[in-house]
Amino acid sequence: MEYFIGFLVWLGIGVVGAAVVHKAYRGPDTAFLVTLYLAVMGAFVGGMLGVSGYVYHYPRPLRPGGLLGATAGAFICAYLYHMVARRTT
Repeated sequence: MEYFIGFLVWLGIGVVGAAVVHKAYRGPDTAFLVTLYLAVMGAFVGGMLGVSGYVYHYPRPLRPGGLLGATAGAFICAYLYHMVARRTT
């Protein structure tokens, strides 16, 4: 159950990250669904990388490394999408 709640928290971080980046740094032809998808995937990848240091010491998604990694991954992936979309138009 702890892993399920942790993954839900990562999902929430991805949704919030997508909304913030989409409002703050929107490209002219960017879609919110693509931003949402990339932010959620970035949150999961970042969260997994943040937890990977604890593999031998009971890895949990709600550890600070996992939460920080999920936040960074969500914002970086969504931001890169909008940055590239701005430069191509």
